[in-house]
Amino acid sequence: MAPNTSLSKMSLSSIRHDFRRKRQLREFAAQSHDRVFDWEWGRKGFNRVAAVNYLTSISGGLDAKYLEIGCYDNHLFFAVACLNKVGVDPVSGGTHRMRSDEFFSTNEEIFDVIFIDGLHEYEQVHRDAVHALDAVKVGGYVAFHDFLPSSWVQQHVPRISDSWTGDCWKLASQLVDAKGVEFVILDIDHGVGLMKKLSEDWHIPPVTEDLKTAGFERFVSLVDSLPVLPFAEGMKKVVDAKHGTIRGAARRLKAKDQSPHSSSI
Repeated sequence: MAPNTSLSKMSLSSIRHDFRRKRQLREFAAQSHDRVFDWEWGRKGFNRVAAVNYLTSISGGLDAKYLEIGCYDNHLFFAVACLNKVGVDPVSGGTHRMRSDEFFSTNEEIFDVIFIDGLHEYEQVHRDAVHALDAVKVGGYVAFHDFLPSSWVQQHVPRISDSWTGDCWKLASQLVDAKGVEFVILDIDHGVGLMKKLSEDWHIPPVTEDLKTAGFERFVSLVDSLPVLPFAEGMKKVVDAKHGTIRGAARRLKAKDQSPHSSSI
């Protein structure tokens, strides 16, 4: 009987993949850290799909305007129960085949809910957050995936593991000090950051060299100061936060170099 060529190729690919990951672990071993967090995600009872669907349900239901950055296999995008959906991904999924920076540079829509799950690197997720706050209405919501890594390997940049949160936690540490927003991290699904825009007069601290070079030991030192809350408590805290009056119809977005909120990266 002839060998199953397809299975042979899959096995060879798997072997090469495992070898590459082991080589990467050796390469970055000097950055290793012993602390491992057992977040028990499978016991939480909620995930990002539940979070986003609740937010859209209170933001117009089927008529809510939803934007997703980073769609990949449409796991979340197809599950969001609203009709006005825009999904942006450079590889697959969603409705727009492009990078988020390109999308935001020409976007003039104002959304009710935005979910950010794009490139999991500090500088990029910081840009996505700034752009998202420009593109969401006052009283609207911006959510993020992967704010709570379990280990140094899972958060390492460049990526060296299959399960990857990247260093998005660095933005989370800054959103604690952001102005004009209410922010928490829902204790579900690798840490779902949730932010409500309370005013057009908002501000996110700029990207810093100190955070750019920080390793997992920084996350370990600050994790207890992050606003990590159970799903119901965190959702209620953000949803109930009071926001200002929305004046007029959806405004035209300011050019990036004119926005007082954008920071130089």
